[in-house]
Amino acid sequence: MRTLQAVLGLSMAIVLSGVTAAKAQDPFLGKQEFLQRCAVCHGAEGAGDGPVGELFAIKPRDLRTLARENGGTYPFARIYATIDGRDRIPGHGGPEMPIWGDFLEAEALVEDRGISPEDAQMIASARIIALTQYIGSLQLK
Repeated sequence: MRTLQAVLGLSMAIVLSGVTAAKAQDPFLGKQEFLQRCAVCHGAEGAGDGPVGELFAIKPRDLRTLARENGGTYPFARIYATIDGRDRIPGHGGPEMPIWGDFLEAEALVEDRGISPEDAQMIASARIIALTQYIGSLQLK
């Protein structure tokens, strides 16, 4: 019985991760996240010129140069970890800006009170993947 439960649980996780990945690849989702959560500091085009960013001692980065500064390769995993909150940088996770992974997970739980914490984590991860992909699309050539 435990084996059957484990197989069913693994199968469900695979199915849910496929749905999550499909939704995360939609650039519209990432753009909406960016405009709603990031543009106020990083600017609508990601140039680091958002209106609130001017108030901080540490200016927001120009997100369009991340690939250039990384030898021409967009550092997807590093950007994901920064947004998620596992890779702390000045300005992220301090009083100026929340750790988005925790915030998005809590928001998912509030939006749909019937989901589990694990599902909330998956929703937050999908939103961060979409956002990270969108930021990748902003890179200057």
